[in-house]
Amino acid sequence: MGIGGLDAEFSNMFRRAFASRIFPPSLVEKMGIQHVKGILLYGPPGTGKTLMAREIGKMLNGREPKIVNGPEVLSKFVGQSEENIRKLFIDAETEYKDKGEDSSLHIIIFDELDAICKQRGSKNDNTGVGDSVVNQLLAKMDGVEQLNNILIIGMTNRKDMIDEALLRPGRMEVHMEIGLPDETGRLQILKIHTSKMTQNNILDVDVDLEELSVLTKNFTGAEINGLVKSATSFAFNRHVKVGTLAGVAADLEDLKVQRADFLGALEEVHAAFGSSEEELASCVTNGIIRYSPQIDQMLLEGKLRVEQVKKSERTPLVSMLLHGRAGAGKTALAATIAMQSEFPFIKLISPETMVGMSEFQKVNAIARVFQDSYRSPLSVIVMDDLERLLDYTPIGARFSNSVMQAIAVLLKKQPPKGRRLLVLATTTRHNVLAEMDLLDSFSSEMYVENVRDLTAVNAVVKELELFQSDNDRRTAMATLAKSGIEEKMSIGVKRLLMTIEKARQDSDPIGRFVSDMNAEVNAF
Repeated sequence: MGIGGLDAEFSNMFRRAFASRIFPPSLVEKMGIQHVKGILLYGPPGTGKTLMAREIGKMLNGREPKIVNGPEVLSKFVGQSEENIRKLFIDAETEYKDKGEDSSLHIIIFDELDAICKQRGSKNDNTGVGDSVVNQLLAKMDGVEQLNNILIIGMTNRKDMIDEALLRPGRMEVHMEIGLPDETGRLQILKIHTSKMTQNNILDVDVDLEELSVLTKNFTGAEINGLVKSATSFAFNRHVKVGTLAGVAADLEDLKVQRADFLGALEEVHAAFGSSEEELASCVTNGIIRYSPQIDQMLLEGKLRVEQVKKSERTPLVSMLLHGRAGAGKTALAATIAMQSEFPFIKLISPETMVGMSEFQKVNAIARVFQDSYRSPLSVIVMDDLERLLDYTPIGARFSNSVMQAIAVLLKKQPPKGRRLLVLATTTRHNVLAEMDLLDSFSSEMYVENVRDLTAVNAVVKELELFQSDNDRRTAMATLAKSGIEEKMSIGVKRLLMTIEKARQDSDPIGRFVSDMNAEVNAF
């Protein structure tokens, strides 16, 4: 039917909503049941909710479905919005009075259902129009005069906003989540969108759709469609005459959409849901420098937590707090663990993204990330600089109690069945979190230590190739050893990197590096 990646959803929907309509009405009447009257399709934008509703209308041998955009129902005139709802049911009511159970099926499709069916009492416009529209729809779907020849299909990406009375059995009782397609689903969608190219021999032989299905992790069906369009634009561009927009080259029969076109499109079209890889990559600009065995041990610890979330049936939620001095590399380690997990959903919550937000907005933003993570089977959330998220300041010991309570609740909230979540948080104020009773919300902790010996310093300097020769490096290390710096050394790897890069710009890198290292260590 031109829909990919939704086989299981179609199967469940058919069983719940349509199987009973295939059998003779007399048999259904003997069983004493009524057909399902409502289906709610919900999920992220672009996953195929509207497309599925359209195909359901074509699949059934009923009347042409009535498709209604939610906002179109609303009117500025008193009573007109309720009248618009009643008009949608007139044909079904008339036929049901004449033919009873033998009447044909009437399908009404509501797009953006949350626009007209918000929780009653949630709007403060003093008109009551929204509540009246909900009441009218509730009465028509399962009121005193019950109809058994209607099927309402509602679509929304905000299920939480819809009035609860509409979601009970007898009304919209079948709730179908249309989530992100998996690898097999993405392959089906790619085959659908490239079928014409394949039939007409326009898709080049070097295009591997299975490879693309792997590369399009977290893509919705709409985004895959956009990817194919972008790839074709690269192919068109190769056959445009140089310096003109009016004509095309003569070799159009050679036009092929190639693998390079799709790889170029992947640079343009990105998944809106799921991964914050660019933000996380910026946290690991210099990569992970293994200057001591402790680094490998911490990465192993992180990998074990990832495997625990993946495989353990008893711990679907795992949280770990990385604490240590400022600049010790906590954020880089957390980001590396998250990216190496290769989970479908990876998000970074950082103070930089919440500059200017009120406490209420921060709570909503953090809660939204956790809610989004529950849509994915495997998720990682990195919460950077936890004390900054809490608005903590040592002057007056101020912090946001609302944000703290929200984080404490979310860190302990178990994901829905079949979903797994790993939370990695960083802080430089371990003692403050202890006073807030926030440490109990984490299932484990890991201390990230500063660089404390010249062996580690030597490893970092060697990795970053500060000096032109090994002799220069050994001279610098020997000079630092003679100064007695190692006895009191404790420097964050971030400060060490800054010191190295500053020395690199000097005409005398050895002298500059030695003097700056002494200044840094003696400053603390």
